[in-house]
Amino acid sequence: MSKAADLSSAEVSILGRMAGLDPSTPRYHVLEAALAFKSSWIVLGEHVAEVLRTGLWRGWGYPSFERYSSTELHLAPATAKKLVRSYQWLGAEAPEYLPQKPGSRPPREQPPGALPELSSVSVLADARRHMDEGKVSEDAYLAIKEAAFDGEKASALKKALTEAIPAHLRPRPLDDKVRQLRRALTATVKVIDSLREWDSAGDAGGDDLLVLAERLRDAIALRLPRETPAQREAAAG
Repeated sequence: MSKAADLSSAEVSILGRMAGLDPSTPRYHVLEAALAFKSSWIVLGEHVAEVLRTGLWRGWGYPSFERYSSTELHLAPATAKKLVRSYQWLGAEAPEYLPQKPGSRPPREQPPGALPELSSVSVLADARRHMDEGKVSEDAYLAIKEAAFDGEKASALKKALTEAIPAHLRPRPLDDKVRQLRRALTATVKVIDSLREWDSAGDAGGDDLLVLAERLRDAIALRLPRETPAQREAAAG
């Protein structure tokens, strides 16, 4: 682990939560995986998928999975869901890349090469979903999969996926005004997270600023149009 002076505020917050937990508990294990996120997203994906599946976040005092992800793990909800989708895709399509559990049988196949980065595996998960829905042919899906494991970047994979979907089945892109509002909402959520950390340090006036920031967040959210499931998936990327 880095020296204390090199730790980010998110890492310091996570370590603080871990200090008060039993190291044998699932909650501790998820936080531990969050610290190692940069080096191994698969481990964190496994834990986050289990938290979402079982609803453990409810017992830990959070009103939603999204609030748990952003407050405790310092992950944007879209990133947390991307982790879950990508981990589930690996389990179904490339289990040889999953960590071996003690006493388990080795996979029938050995990994052919390096695992693509999280953003690329997320595109593969989307491509598989589109294939299952009949929007993308199996040949197109397999071509995208092969390109990903050949080292193609996520941006190129996304472009290939978009081109593989017939034009009339593609989700309509958000217009510029809506896109700007979404960016403002994301920025406001980040401000709220920073204010919570500042207020937890005991600075006076934090509650008032939090209330103002949360009101702004809610006002921006009300201005956003209701999205279809396809648009939400496209925005989460």
